[in-house]
Amino acid sequence: MKKRKTNQLKLWAIGVLAIVLLAAAPSAWAVYLSFDGEAHFEGMIDIGCDEGTTHLLDEDDIGIEGINIWADTTVNLYTDVSEYIYVFPGGVLNIFYCGNVEWGISLLKGDELPYPTVTVYGKNFAVDNVDVPDGTNQFLPVSVYPGSLLTGTYGNGVPIYLYFISDIPVYLQPPPSDDSELTIDIKPGSDENVINLKSCGVVPVAVLTTDDFNAGTLVPDYSILFAGASPVRSSLCDVDNDGDMDMLFHFRTQKLDLDENSTEATLTAMLKGVSMLSSATAGDVMEGTDKVKIMSSKKYSSSDKHAPKPKRYTSKHKQSSRNHKESDRNNKESGRNNKESDRNNKESNRNHKDR
Repeated sequence: MKKRKTNQLKLWAIGVLAIVLLAAAPSAWAVYLSFDGEAHFEGMIDIGCDEGTTHLLDEDDIGIEGINIWADTTVNLYTDVSEYIYVFPGGVLNIFYCGNVEWGISLLKGDELPYPTVTVYGKNFAVDNVDVPDGTNQFLPVSVYPGSLLTGTYGNGVPIYLYFISDIPVYLQPPPSDDSELTIDIKPGSDENVINLKSCGVVPVAVLTTDDFNAGTLVPDYSILFAGASPVRSSLCDVDNDGDMDMLFHFRTQKLDLDENSTEATLTAMLKGVSMLSSATAGDVMEGTDKVKIMSSKKYSSSDKHAPKPKRYTSKHKQSSRNHKESDRNNKESGRNNKESDRNNKESNRNHKDR
């Protein structure tokens, strides 16, 4: 009798646990729970206790059966996951390799939080055996089990075979490359990139999106430095008119660590985990360099024939100026003397008439 009560309590506890898990899940298949009287969670990873964190799961993390990714959390995945992946509202998942997830990957919606973001890095994509057209960077799965099947090839050559269950788009990007150099353009539209270090303005610097790097994922914070200066503002725009979004930063000119001998300047950026399409990982620093031409401190160069000649004042000029002033005084004195002489002549003429 006691054993029967114990079994009943055990089954009751498992039932309650199953109800709690199912309340957070859209379907029962996504919960790694066996109904043989035992719950198995030793291979499950629950990520998202600390907001705004980035986690790297690679070949050192083995035996992962399931992953829950919560809000404000980013996971960069390079290892096998055997059972399921849940990405909750506000979570971010970058899949560089994850093996065959048997129960699929679910993207969940929330009322107040943004949709989860999932990106798969690979090539030769197909959805439900239909090739994805070149230039397509996302697809929309179906939201009922078993979902939509994404196939293709990871950057390491392993086939992609993933089921997605969701009505939220999944993003597709090329596989990582070994190129860790940024492509930057100082003062876009200018060939010489002339910088006047005495200017009180700003210098625009664009980080361009390439096949290997999505500039739009850079975080414009203290980790972005151009010639030692941090950006004062940034914006996303298509700087080079190639159809993708680039990141345009502005830096205060007088904060730049440059001088009249500088011929180039470098921008550095520390990766935040989701900002790379290269083989670099979170915490690595990427950099890009472009040429600059520093404007001379003189307004005109000595070779400019149109430059105005500077005024030079010598002792001869000063003496000539004094002589002019003395001459003016003499002329005024002579004028006064002439007036006095005229008055005397008039007086003499009146006296002569009286006689």
